[in-house]
Amino acid sequence: MKLGTYTTFDCPTEHEEEAYKFLCEEFEKIGGKVIRVGNSHDFGDYPSFEIDYPEEIKEAMDSLDLGSDFDDSSDDLQGKVDDWHEKANEVERAYNEKFMEWL
Repeated sequence: MKLGTYTTFDCPTEHEEEAYKFLCEEFEKIGGKVIRVGNSHDFGDYPSFEIDYPEEIKEAMDSLDLGSDFDDSSDDLQGKVDDWHEKANEVERAYNEKFMEWL
């Protein structure tokens, strides 16, 4: 099973295709990628949506992890990462409201 570099979203038991399309469209807007994965379980297979960071954000995070001295460019990179996370959190909130109302 491949895990997303950003996170994993549970898949609804109903409206799976609509949920997948929604996530793909919303994450495309912010550069993320959605991968539908089948997971094995004792009670049968179930899908999940694995979310990957955009390359630009992964590279920014790697640069921030490697750098011990922060400067103006570090602030810019951190700002980009924070901005992307805010947008991704909004996508997740909208997704949960639309498809995961049973939670």
